[in-house]
Amino acid sequence: MPFRPLPTTDRGPGANTMPLDLPGNLTAPALPAAPALPIGTQRTFFVPDFRSMQQYTVSAVLQGIGNFCYIFVEEAEWNTRVTVETVASIVHAFEVATPANPEQGIYPTLTRFFGLPPDIDENGRVILLLLNIQDANHPSQYTAGFFNPADQSRGVLRTPGFRGFPIRSNEADLLYIDTQPLNPNSEIAHNVIAHEFLHLIHWRHDPHEATWVDEGCAGYASFLCGYSVLEHVGAFEKTPSVSLIAWPERDADALPHYGAAFLWMLYLHEQHGGTGTLAEIVRNRGTSLTGIADALALKGITQKVSDIFIEWKLANYLSDYHAVRLTLSPRRWHNSYPSGTQDGKLSNFSADYIGFEDAGGLTLGFSSNSGVNSAAHAIEFYSTGDVHVREITLSAGNSGSVVVPNAVTEVLLVPSLQTETINAGTHSSNYQYSAARGAHITFISAALPNPVHPRYWDIIAQPSESLVGLTPTVTLILFDNKVERLYRETQAMYQITQDMQGSHLYRLSFLLEPEIAPESVIYQISLDSRIVDTGSLTE
Repeated sequence: MPFRPLPTTDRGPGANTMPLDLPGNLTAPALPAAPALPIGTQRTFFVPDFRSMQQYTVSAVLQGIGNFCYIFVEEAEWNTRVTVETVASIVHAFEVATPANPEQGIYPTLTRFFGLPPDIDENGRVILLLLNIQDANHPSQYTAGFFNPADQSRGVLRTPGFRGFPIRSNEADLLYIDTQPLNPNSEIAHNVIAHEFLHLIHWRHDPHEATWVDEGCAGYASFLCGYSVLEHVGAFEKTPSVSLIAWPERDADALPHYGAAFLWMLYLHEQHGGTGTLAEIVRNRGTSLTGIADALALKGITQKVSDIFIEWKLANYLSDYHAVRLTLSPRRWHNSYPSGTQDGKLSNFSADYIGFEDAGGLTLGFSSNSGVNSAAHAIEFYSTGDVHVREITLSAGNSGSVVVPNAVTEVLLVPSLQTETINAGTHSSNYQYSAARGAHITFISAALPNPVHPRYWDIIAQPSESLVGLTPTVTLILFDNKVERLYRETQAMYQITQDMQGSHLYRLSFLLEPEIAPESVIYQISLDSRIVDTGSLTE
C-alpha cells in the first residue's frame, strides 16, 4: 500500500498513518521492559523523510513526562518552536483536560471508549516526538502528524511505503507531531495528537483496517475530545461527490475524503448507537464495509450499510446532524429547460447533487447503467418552507422519473451508487438525467401494419428530445357508431434503435383481432399521464 499523505493547512489538524501491510520479517528479539526515563534523556529516532521516502535519524531529548506519555523534542526545535510551556501544554491536553471535558485529557477520554494502546516497549507510555517533519513544508499543505506501524515491529523491515528500502523500527508506541509549519503551541497541535492517538489504538485492534474507516474513526476521536473538524468538513462541503470508501493516491487532495469519512462516523454516532457503535467499529477485526456491518450487527442494528448510506447522502444535503451544520455545493445548477440529456459518473459509495431552480412542474428523468445498486432521490423545497424527499422508482431497465409539484421552487436530484462487495472500491456507474416541462416534449407518430404478420400492427413514435427515465405509453380506443370505448389497457412502448439523426424511436406491437376493423381503432400516446399525440390505424 503506498504511503498516503494528509494535506492540511494551518487552520486545521493533520494526520497520517504509514502503510499497514508490513511484512512479518522481524529481525530482532523482544526487549525487556524499559525502565523509567529521567528528563534530559537523549535518544536517536529513525524518521521517514517524505520527500525521498527514506529514513534519516533525529536526535531528540526527553523534555516532558506524564503518567501516560513521554515528550521527546528534536534538539534543533528546542527553545525555538518548542519551549517548556509548549511541553506543559501538551501534557495537560494529553492527560488532564480537553475542550470537551476540563477534567479528562485525550488519553483517558479515548482509552475509556476504545481501549488501551499497544505497549511494545512495555513502559506504559506513549512517546510524542515533536519534530520538523521533512515534507514539502509548504504553509498551505503539509503533514501535521502521523503514526508509523513499522514502529510496532522490531529490527530492520522492508515495506512498500518506502519504495522497498530497508527501514528500522523505533520499537516504541510513537506518534510524530510536526513543529513547522504546525504551531506546536496551538490547540490544533493537540487536535493532531488526539487524531494520531486513535490511529495507535485502532492499530492494536485491527492493523489491517481500510484507510477510510481508520481515518473516519480518528476524525471522530478529535470530535469526541472537542477539537474542531471544520476544515475537513468544509472541504467535503465543496466536493461532496467523493467516494466514501475510496482513498486518494499520494499528492491528491485528501481533505474532502477526511471530511466524508468523519461525517459517516458522526452519522452512525447520532443515528445508530452513539460512541458505543464507534467503539465496536474500532475493535472489530473485519475491514471496510464488512467490519462496519459486523459492528452494527453486534449493536443490534440489522439495516444494510448500503441503505444507511442512502440515508446519509440525503442527510448531508439536508444538514440532518446535531453536532455540525452543512451547506453542500451541488455539482451543477440548472435554470432553463429543457435541460437536454446530461451525463454523469459515480464511484461506488458516492452521490451526486444536481440542482434545479424554478422547478415547479418539471419532469425529472433518470437512468443508470448499474443494476439494483443504483438509487436516485429528489429533494423538493416548497414555497411554504416544507421539504419533501421522494425516491425515484427505477424500472427493470434502471430508469424512472418524477413530476415535480407546481408549488416546488427548487429541487435537488441525488443519484448514488452503493454496491456491497468484496472489491467494492472498483465499482462505478454511468448515468443520465434530464429535466423538462412536459408541454415542451412533442411526438411524431405513425401506425403501420406488420409486413410479416398482417394481423399485427406497430405504432412508432419519435419524441422531440431524448427521454431520460421517461417511457411513453399507448392506449387503444374503439370508435364505432360515434361511441368510444376502451379497446386495450395502457401499455408501455419499447425503445428501439436510433434513427439517422441519433434520436430514439419507440414501438408498440399488438394483435388486431379479425372482427375489429382497423379504421375503428384510435391510439393515444401519453407521457407522464399527459396525452402527447393521437392517431388512427388507417390515417
